[in-house]
Amino acid sequence: MIWIILQFIFLALPFVLPMALYKSKRRFMAKFYDVMARSAKARKLYAQVLLILLMLFHYVYTSGHPGEFGVVLSTIVCAMLSSAKRADRWLRRLLDRPRAFVIFALVAMVIGFMPHLYTTAVTIACILLAALFYPSVRVMSEYGDADKVAGWIRHPGTFAESYHDNRQVKPPYDADKGNAAYSHNPYNDKSSKKERV
Repeated sequence: MIWIILQFIFLALPFVLPMALYKSKRRFMAKFYDVMARSAKARKLYAQVLLILLMLFHYVYTSGHPGEFGVVLSTIVCAMLSSAKRADRWLRRLLDRPRAFVIFALVAMVIGFMPHLYTTAVTIACILLAALFYPSVRVMSEYGDADKVAGWIRHPGTFAESYHDNRQVKPPYDADKGNAAYSHNPYNDKSSKKERV
């Protein structure tokens, strides 16, 4: 019975934690955002804690379901996460590419109902959850700006908004090569062309 309760706890984590902590303006979350954006050691620890939680989940699952061979695939994924550089690269890529994030979320939902792939689905969901709270490349590059950091310290709520804002950096003015859909030039707008005619 305890194994079943622990499995439900692991299954509930990807749903409960984002609802409670995503874009949270609490003081402890502001400290978490600050440490994650500032320190490579904190990001490495974060990836190691993720790996420990996944291995604990695998232990709980195999204790309740001995002889289940579907654990092998998710164990391979966990073994690949043992490299801190690879884990950092995976979490950052998932965060900075929303389309890949959604595709992996859909894959996790679908394979969660397939026989022998439950542990793989929970492993993918936990990795997506970890990526959700990982600092993006944009936040880490903005962390070097002293004025912005001072503003974040004064107003922790703005840091939470900025930390979870995954907009990509806009291209330079001439990067659109005259394409009206991407240009910031008011003369490329169709409505302004009609007014000039």
